Amino acid sequence: MVQRCMNKLKDLLRPFRDVVFTLYGYMYDCYRYIRFSGYRDYIKDQEKRSYKAVKIYHRLEKSLSFRERNPNSGIRSANQLESLLTKGAVSGSLGFQEHVGTSVLEHFYEHASDQVKAKRITMADFKDAECVSDLGGVIFKSGEELAGGKLEDPEAFFLSRSSVRDFSSQPVDHHQIVRALTLAMKTPSVCNRQGWYVYHVDQRELIDSCLSLQNGNRGFGHEIPCLLIIAADLKAFDTAGERYQYWIDGGMFSMSIIYALHALGLSTCCLNWSKTPKDDIRLRKLMPIKPNHSVLMMLAVGYPNEKIKVCYSARNPLDSIYEYWSEL
Repeated sequence: MVQRCMNKLKDLLRPFRDVVFTLYGYMYDCYRYIRFSGYRDYIKDQEKRSYKAVKIYHRLEKSLSFRERNPNSGIRSANQLESLLTKGAVSGSLGFQEHVGTSVLEHFYEHASDQVKAKRITMADFKDAECVSDLGGVIFKSGEELAGGKLEDPEAFFLSRSSVRDFSSQPVDHHQIVRALTLAMKTPSVCNRQGWYVYHVDQRELIDSCLSLQNGNRGFGHEIPCLLIIAADLKAFDTAGERYQYWIDGGMFSMSIIYALHALGLSTCCLNWSKTPKDDIRLRKLMPIKPNHSVLMMLAVGYPNEKIKVCYSARNPLDSIYEYWSEL
C-alpha cells in the first residue's frame, strides 16, 4: 500500500521535475551560447574572425553566382570584409578563411562596376600573407558535371542503410574515417560557415567511459570499435536568431557522415546526446572537448558481423508528412 502511494506521488511529481530540468537545461544552453558564440570579441579571436569572414564573403559569392546580377551591388559587404581583414591583419596572422576572403574580394572587384570600384576602401597590405588565390569566388560547372553524382539505383543506396548494433571485431581504418569526413565536408551550412567538429575515439577504455554516459548503447556498446563524437562550434554563430542554428547545421553534417560511411561499406548507429548539463560536464571531464564546442550526438562506427538482425523500423506513410500545394 505504501509503495503504491509512493509510486502515485512520483507520477504526480514527474511532470514538475521535468519542467525544472528543462528550465535548467535551457539556462545551461543559454549560458554557453552567450559565453562562447561569435557575437563579441571576434577581432581578437582568430577563429571567430574567420567565421565572420566566411559569413561576409559568402554574400559576395552568392552575388557573383547570379545569372543576372546588379554590378553596383555588394559594396557594403565588400567594405565590411575589407575592414574585418584589415583589423585582423593588425591583430595577428590571418586564418585560412580570411585568406580566402581576400581572394573573393579580388573576384568581386573584377566583376564590379566602376562606381563600386571607386568606393573601395584602402586595405592593409596582404602581400606577405599566403593568399589562397585559387579559392573563393565562383566556379563554372556544367549540367553534366552536376549530374556526375547521380546514382544508378538511389533506392538501393538509401534503403540499404540500417542502424547496426552488431559489430565485428574488425578495426576501423583511420583513413576511412578521414575519407568519410572529407566527403561530408560538402554539407551545406548557414553562409557556408561549416561550424562543426568531430572527435574520433578508438581506444576501448575511452569508448567505454564515454558510452557509460549515454543511455542508448546498452547491450552492444562494449562491441563498438569506433566512436565519433560530433559537435558544433558556437563561435560560428553570432546572432540571437542563430541560437539553434548549430543543431540544424550539425544535424545535416551528421547525416552526411552517416551516408558517407555507408558509401564506404561501414555501418553506423546514431547515439543521441539529449542529456542533462550534469552529463555534459561529466563528458567534458573525460574528453578534451573544447569549451566552445556543443556536443550534438555520438556515432558508433564499425563493420557488421556477417549475419545480423536489425530493427524493422517501420516508416510513416508518405502522405502523413507531405503536402503538395499546386494551388492555394
